[in-house]
Amino acid sequence: MPEKILPSSSYNYKPTPRQVRAITKMSQSLGISEPIESTPTNRLEARNLIFKLREQIKQQSNGV
Repeated sequence: MPEKILPSSSYNYKPTPRQVRAITKMSQSLGISEPIESTPTNRLEARNLIFKLREQIKQQSNGV
């Protein structure tokens, strides 16, 4: 069951500068050239994107 996000949740606010910086640094380390830090429209999407990028970095460092 997907998590239910209330309209008043802070997840609905725009991504924090810290999230945007983290996305930028991780995408650079992965060699992603397009600016993906502007794609998340809210904090929840940014959080999920950071999680995916972390997983990609782990896979890349393990040589998988």
